[in-house]
Amino acid sequence: MTPPTTVMSSASIDRLARSLRASTFDQVQRALSAEGASRGDLDPVMSPDGLRVGMDLVPVADVAASVDRLGRRYLYRVFTPHERACARIGPRGDAVLSTESSDVLPVDLGGRAGDGMSALYSMQSLAGRFAAKEAAVKVLRPRGARPEWRSIEVRRAVGGWCELRLSGLAARLADEAGLTALAVSVTHEPMMAAACVVAMSKGGATVWHQTPSPERKGM
Repeated sequence: MTPPTTVMSSASIDRLARSLRASTFDQVQRALSAEGASRGDLDPVMSPDGLRVGMDLVPVADVAASVDRLGRRYLYRVFTPHERACARIGPRGDAVLSTESSDVLPVDLGGRAGDGMSALYSMQSLAGRFAAKEAAVKVLRPRGARPEWRSIEVRRAVGGWCELRLSGLAARLADEAGLTALAVSVTHEPMMAAACVVAMSKGGATVWHQTPSPERKGM
């Protein structure tokens, strides 16, 4: 059976054409804004009020490989003294894993004063903190230069939960984005570590594309 033919008036056709043009224009504007954000020569997109969420998943073996290859240089570049203490095994550290575990690696500290010659660290703990830093960067949405890793610190409270402390460029990005509060949750298993960061935003901030992490590329 042949379907009935719909006949549109010229006025209806004109309205439809205007609607399509407007829709196409909006799509082009959004695309141009995103492109301009990456080049810095067009109007940026403005974020609405609400939440920003960043998540990251890190293979523990990747962090272990970086520690094994770079040792103290990697630890001191990426993690703060508090984070290293939380991941350290033994009487001067907080981690409570068996030193027989494959999760634990010794790190040559190069005879740094007060540290001794070497220390044992939990790779799961370090991977969880690295995931939290990456998740925080996704919330901060930097344009161009990324915050220095130690400017995003995962602080473990006395009760056992974690909190984020920002400084330097990370703190400035949060202020510019209108972020009023950040919360972090970290978890890890023998093979993987994950973290989620949620931030409250006052809105009106610039949304930029994220620059890939050179540390993640090198893992």
